[in-house]
Amino acid sequence: MSFTVLFTVVEYILITYIFGLIYMFVGGKVSTYIQRSFGWTGYCILGSIGVTFHELAHLVTAVLFRHKISEVRLFRPSQGRVDGTLGYVNHSWDKRSLYQRAGNFFIGTAPMFFGAGLLFIVLRAAYPSAFIDVVETREIFGSLEFAFSNMFKPEYFFSVWTFVVLLITIFICPYMDMSWVDVKGSVSGAIALMLVALVFSLASAIIPSNIVMQIQSTLDTFVTYYTYALILGLIMSVILTICFGLMSLIRGKGI
Repeated sequence: MSFTVLFTVVEYILITYIFGLIYMFVGGKVSTYIQRSFGWTGYCILGSIGVTFHELAHLVTAVLFRHKISEVRLFRPSQGRVDGTLGYVNHSWDKRSLYQRAGNFFIGTAPMFFGAGLLFIVLRAAYPSAFIDVVETREIFGSLEFAFSNMFKPEYFFSVWTFVVLLITIFICPYMDMSWVDVKGSVSGAIALMLVALVFSLASAIIPSNIVMQIQSTLDTFVTYYTYALILGLIMSVILTICFGLMSLIRGKGI
């Protein structure tokens, strides 16, 4: 009997919530600086793509987990100015279905997963020589240091890919965060996910060891790439926060 799968799932959930809270703080700062510098209209223009992407991530994941979609508003700037909610996806699920309940975790965390994943894929395509296989090295921070030291080489500055990365950073990164509603909604899914992992771990005594090892290896690879992508997205978000913070300061709006 092996509980490594359970431990890996718990690690994945904890990593998600830790980064979710950090992204929430950073995203809030970016939003504040943008509104101070460009007003509500400018904030909505810059946020139109990111908010829509955020809500689409919720929507796609909810559909994948067979939730019933009752109402979708991908972007509502006028109403958002009043109630602070720029978009939402209302959905319900069968509480008897463990699959649908577990889906709550993935639905709540979807913007972070999709946003970090998109950034990671684009950066790998844009600067292939800058990325070493983090799964092989198992050195996440060493791989990140190598990536950033190579991404900012002068020959990359005027490439089309650099422009694409810049757009994703500006329009997507600030909206990869989880709201408190997302966090609250995902908790029941996290519990269900841990329950599934516990049952699998208990059953591992009668499951062929090669299958258990393959599942464990796949989970380890996923968590490593996932953590790498989240850190990558966070670094880009922090850089963006500093840029908009300086802009707000220069315009006399404070930080």
